[in-house]
Amino acid sequence: MDDHERAAEIDRLLQKLSEAADQRAALLIEAKALNIGKVRDTLGNPFFYSGEHWERPENADESIANFSGYTSHEPALRLIREIRRADREMNTIREQLRHLGYTTE
Repeated sequence: MDDHERAAEIDRLLQKLSEAADQRAALLIEAKALNIGKVRDTLGNPFFYSGEHWERPENADESIANFSGYTSHEPALRLIREIRRADREMNTIREQLRHLGYTTE
């Protein structure tokens, strides 16, 4: 690879790194704006309380009646998976740049 090809490849990787960083930043904003109350209103309550060791056993029947499974975890889990994917992509690109002799730190 000559200097011109190397420079072009570095530019291409820097562009990809910038796009991945922008995507990660947007996902973090989305995660911070996630309203758990609205998610639970839409998808249900992922928890229930039962047994004698809970402070308010009188609420156990209502709690189990409102239990909807774990579907309300999905919006946050999706964001976490996408943030991790963006992190992996950024790390891969940084490694490719290091291989070309370019450091991003």
